Amino acid sequence: MKNRLTDPLIEVLGLGMGSSLNRAEMERLVSADVLAGGARLLARFAHLPGERIVVGSPLSEALERMAKARAEGLRVAVLADGDPLFYGIGTRLVEHFGADALHFTPGITAVQAACARLGLTWNDLAAVSLHGRDDPGPLLAALAASGRAAVYTDQVNTPSAIGMLLLEYSLDDAVLWVCENLGGPEERLRRLSPAEAAREEFAPLNLVIVQIASASDARPMLGRPDDFYHRHDGLITKGPARACSVAALRLTPDAVLWDVGAGCGSVGIEALALMPRGRVFAVERDPERHQAIKENIRRSGAWLVKAVKGAAPEAFVGLPDPDRVFVGGSLGNPGAVGAAKAPASGKAKPGALAEACRRLKPGGRIVANTVLLGSLHAALEHFQALGWPVEVTQVQAGVSAPLAGDLRLSAQNPIFIVAADKPSSS
Repeated sequence: MKNRLTDPLIEVLGLGMGSSLNRAEMERLVSADVLAGGARLLARFAHLPGERIVVGSPLSEALERMAKARAEGLRVAVLADGDPLFYGIGTRLVEHFGADALHFTPGITAVQAACARLGLTWNDLAAVSLHGRDDPGPLLAALAASGRAAVYTDQVNTPSAIGMLLLEYSLDDAVLWVCENLGGPEERLRRLSPAEAAREEFAPLNLVIVQIASASDARPMLGRPDDFYHRHDGLITKGPARACSVAALRLTPDAVLWDVGAGCGSVGIEALALMPRGRVFAVERDPERHQAIKENIRRSGAWLVKAVKGAAPEAFVGLPDPDRVFVGGSLGNPGAVGAAKAPASGKAKPGALAEACRRLKPGGRIVANTVLLGSLHAALEHFQALGWPVEVTQVQAGVSAPLAGDLRLSAQNPIFIVAADKPSSS
């Protein structure tokens, strides 16, 4: 006979990593009229009576069936891996039913179990989920912040894919601990290099712990000396202008920044210190400068900076629309501001600045640096034609240099910093 109650609580049971339920938890499970969970978890309790709701995709269907059963006064129990409130189904259940309708029983998380097996402390270990994501940003942000991370994977973001991602960022000496089937009879723990992980196959149930070896003390930061950056032909936005340019961008923690004509990438890399959840795309057409950017990403641990090789504006294709744009180069090139010279087809291509303005999100901000009065004039005309509020700051710094046992000030070239805001209604 069904147990009919008035708005009964939904029991959400975290089964941990293959662990057994205690007596009180088992009693709550046995008394349920409806069991919900993944097919694998439901199979563990096939001997129990009651209706079954298989939780899959789309999740909304399972949630509606649970709500209907609860409205009918039936006891509903939800089975979850690990701890349901730690990268589990608990978040969606709270969103759908409200916390007051749920009773949670925590279990041992995959991260907790993996660290126990490996003897790793995890009080400061960032845990990120790439499940259902096409952007590795959370993993890169965690690595930039602390040099290591535990990663929940899926069928696309596999340990192999993570290995290939690390190789793409020249993290050849990173370490991956791949933990498969935790708590099950086929549990396996492996320590692999990115290259080894990239060519292996793994069980669908796995957790990966990544640790950067060579760059564990490297973090994005403001105010690094110019000599820190590897650069080709001495090309760099020097320290005083770099600091003013980063300030002019008015960055937010989760912004997407394009660094156009990036040179050695110093502006985008230092901007990342103010964007812990953001992304930087450093666009540079010169192959040697592009390589310098990649080396500076490695030196500074700025893993959320992606070096994009190509000429603007063609290199913008495929990039996410930016919240902020910094143009440190290319304004002096023909067609950089407005339309470039028409090719044989007769159709003019947009210049780098024009296309960046078009792609900039409404409410976004663009900052362009130039030393040439002609480029300054062209940029101002462009922003004024768009009707965007614009401001200009001239930065001219003197930096100390030794002379006759004392110090003198060595003047740097004046830089014009042009900043414009795209109206929110655009």
